[in-house]
Amino acid sequence: MTSRATGPRPVRPTELVAVPLCLALALPAAVHAADDSNAKGYRIFGQLTSELERNLADDEDDPGDADYTKVKQLASVNLEWSRFTLGAQLEYLYWSVPFELRDPGDLDRLREGLEVRKYYLDYQSRRFSGRLGTFYSSFGRGLTLYVQKNDVLRFDEPIHGATASLTLKHVDITVVGGRVTEPLLQNQHGSEFEDEVVGGRVLGRLPFNLYLGGSVVRAELARFLPEGTDEIEVWSVEAGGTSLGGIFDLDAEFSELEREGYRGTEEGHGRYLSAAAYVGPVSILGEYKDYYNFQYRYNLPPNAGKADERYDHDDVKGPRLLVSADIFKTSSLVHASYARFDTHKTPTSPGGTGGDGQIEWYVGLEQTVGPVYFQTTYFDRDLVDREIDERHGVFDFHLGIGRQSEIILGWDERLEQSDYFKLGTTRTVAAYSLSPWGTVSLRYAWEDRSGFDREDFWGVEVQALPTRTLTITVFVGGDPGGLVCAGGQCRIEPRFEGAKGNLTWRF
Repeated sequence: MTSRATGPRPVRPTELVAVPLCLALALPAAVHAADDSNAKGYRIFGQLTSELERNLADDEDDPGDADYTKVKQLASVNLEWSRFTLGAQLEYLYWSVPFELRDPGDLDRLREGLEVRKYYLDYQSRRFSGRLGTFYSSFGRGLTLYVQKNDVLRFDEPIHGATASLTLKHVDITVVGGRVTEPLLQNQHGSEFEDEVVGGRVLGRLPFNLYLGGSVVRAELARFLPEGTDEIEVWSVEAGGTSLGGIFDLDAEFSELEREGYRGTEEGHGRYLSAAAYVGPVSILGEYKDYYNFQYRYNLPPNAGKADERYDHDDVKGPRLLVSADIFKTSSLVHASYARFDTHKTPTSPGGTGGDGQIEWYVGLEQTVGPVYFQTTYFDRDLVDREIDERHGVFDFHLGIGRQSEIILGWDERLEQSDYFKLGTTRTVAAYSLSPWGTVSLRYAWEDRSGFDREDFWGVEVQALPTRTLTITVFVGGDPGGLVCAGGQCRIEPRFEGAKGNLTWRF
């Protein structure tokens, strides 16, 4: 594989171990097959995934916009023996066009050919666990470190290195170290890079369900303009109590960040506090966040809001209140949230603004009545100083027919508007599911931009489940793309026109 923007790159250590690692995986399987007496000591499992995508051009007059075919093969194999697990994931990517003609929004566009994406040797015991190879990790609530897989956004860039955890009677100790890549930034710059991350966390368990701990992380981040390296040092102290008396939770984390870069030393901080009370079916959650110059590539502090909405963690402060009720007698779950956030700007700040206030609220209902299940939420954010309003509505409806059939209806609309512009994306779906064989879905979406014609997108998706371990999915049509958020992370997905196929076999 080569870096498309920088030419051939040095061979990674992961690629040097590809052949011996595959042999190490195959040898125990051969021994297992030859000696049935050891059968109970081994377990081999994995997954094979094949993806085929035919992406059609939106603009035939644009020489940089071309039809292309993408083929992606993933094969993961894992071997468990006693307290050890050995695993690897190989990826093969084929593109019918060179790098310059691939969709800039595709997170795979920098890679091509055969590569060992993941590899690890894992050891687990009652007190100690350790892993060499690739892994995911996060400390506390993500103020100092957060590197996790996100299937919805297709984020899958683990840390390449080592981690170990020691669990004592009252203390947990974790250390991590290795190299990692931020997928969106790598794709944006069109070249591969790796950052170094080293850190640790200590958590002490105290009487009465109290805890006290802290974490520290040091990172060396690649810088593009001007070229060089930024050094990040961030530490945090966390404390609180869980299930205090069975009716109260309290959590707090205080963090400081220092960045050494071409502009000298810059400091920031992150402060988060939450308190929750439980009274019968009612839960009340209060949160406060205060983040200043606090965002770096590998942290993800709490949003103090909905996990499927976009938030800025670099400069924001303010409270949020969430009230929810789980009414078992009526099978209802209702919730409502209100928050008011601002920045640390003052009238003397660059730009002369007194802040960037925003008010957000949302309500939701989840209900089950016999064969009917539906869920709906409505979110509204008013960016007061910028006079921009953001809205997001979701509706999901399921109607069971007999024991095996189900009708599904869905609606999802995002709207951003002011006195000068409007941008809205709406998706609808109507599906019929016949368990356990599969689902047929008809999808219709449209995008409405002020000053442009409305665009429509139709699509059909068929998902078949021939066996419990085999899934086949085929989609033909188009999708407008746009903002997608999950688990507190967001990305702008590109538009799509064409056909996609996916086959997944778990063994």
